[in-house]
Parts: sequence; structure tokens; C-alpha cells
Amino acid sequence: ERAGLALASSCRNGTCRSCIGQLVSGRVVYRIAWPGLSAEEKAAGRLLPCVAYPLSDVVLRFP
Repeated sequence: ERAGLALASSCRNGTCRSCIGQLVSGRVVYRIAWPGLSAEEKAAGRLLPCVAYPLSDVVLRFP
């Protein structure tokens, strides 16, 4: 939101998965234990930007 992007969201806490996207490049960290992604989704680079904090510049892709 601070970047001016209008992404789909419902819960804003990582459980509804409305905002799920693809991390193309960069790194993020989650400050909550369960961000609503499976281990396989995380390994494939999927992310929930509503609860992901960038550790670097990031490039994201959304459906």
C-alpha cells in the first residue's frame, strides 16, 4: 500500500490468501509463525505480501 499498489486483501493477517503472489527476486521474512503458506509454496517462491517484510529490494508477480 505504501508503494501505491492496490492488491487484493481481506484479512491482512496471512490467513485468507487473497493477496498471494510470486516472489520473482529478493528476500522476505515473516514475523508470524504461520503466514498461511505451505512449505512447498514457500519453496516455490509464493508469498503473502500482507505479512511479508522485505529484506532487500523485491520483484513480485501477481495473477
